[in-house]
Amino acid sequence: MAQQSVGDAPQRTPEESARKQTEMLVRRLHLTDSVQRDTLYRMHLKYAKQRAISNTVREDLERRLAVNEELKGILTPEQYEQFQNLQIQSGPRRPQQAVGRVVPNGAERHTQPQQPEPRQ
Repeated sequence: MAQQSVGDAPQRTPEESARKQTEMLVRRLHLTDSVQRDTLYRMHLKYAKQRAISNTVREDLERRLAVNEELKGILTPEQYEQFQNLQIQSGPRRPQQAVGRVVPNGAERHTQPQQPEPRQ
């Protein structure tokens, strides 16, 4: 059986991309205002549709700058500052294995992640 290469993976639709970007921003900024969330989705959808039509490096940079400018009008100053701080953090962007766990008495016990055994 032939295996699909990474480049053959199906692309997200603009709607899926906008929904994912909006959900990530809502989660990371702890947004609860439904009007704000809807406005963010519509903004992300607009740029996702543009990206689907043409996505040169220059256009991508221009879109990123435009998104940042629009976010200033959608988010509160505190939320926008938090967004900017998220942009410069250099941590992993996907879930990682938990380092500690909560024990029944409520005290947290920290464990070290196991290191892979060296190859011989």
